Amino acid sequence: MRKLTSTLLMAATTLLIVRYEVLIGRILKLTSAAVLSVGLTASASSAATIIDFTGFRADLGSTESYFVEGTGVDVTSTGGNIHRNSNGLGVTSNPDRNRLGSNDGNSESLTFSFSRTLTLLGSIVFEHRGGVEWFEILDGDSNVLSSQRIMGDGTSSSLVDVSDLNLEGDTFTFRHLSGSGIRINQLTVTSVPLPAAMPMALLAFGGLLVMGRRRKKA
Repeated sequence: MRKLTSTLLMAATTLLIVRYEVLIGRILKLTSAAVLSVGLTASASSAATIIDFTGFRADLGSTESYFVEGTGVDVTSTGGNIHRNSNGLGVTSNPDRNRLGSNDGNSESLTFSFSRTLTLLGSIVFEHRGGVEWFEILDGDSNVLSSQRIMGDGTSSSLVDVSDLNLEGDTFTFRHLSGSGIRINQLTVTSVPLPAAMPMALLAFGGLLVMGRRRKKA
């Protein structure tokens, strides 16, 4: 009777071990799939989106909305209405011919509010002729993220590439400080990347389960 009971217990234990191994195998498959999914998502999210603000000449009012490749952005202005032409967005005012300027010490600004947190990689700025233009980029709490001084090539339509900004947030305000005025021609943005350790953490979790199982078996 004792031998029969012992045999039944061993059989039950073996069955549980087999089922446990099957469960571990399924968890590892799900973990691998999750790691692959995270990797693909991170790769897709790293693609940059260029938002072009050029167009026919128009007074757009105080607010204008754009939606490009799944990225939404609302543009608002201070110091005047948003003014658009073939060189980009400015602010309606006479002294600087509707560019984003700073007349009589009053700094005009354009605020770009995005539908989600992202990284501002760079901006193409129209600079009138060859003077030095000074402007700042602020976050939603009016903290200065970047201060830029640019100079065009001396022609009447200079486009200056302001690259390597790498500013993270959902709101960016361009505030002009000095010069003859600028226009925001385009912005380049990308989604905020997932933490690099996340895929490895998922894989490590699966590895710990396997190691625990092997130790118990040994």
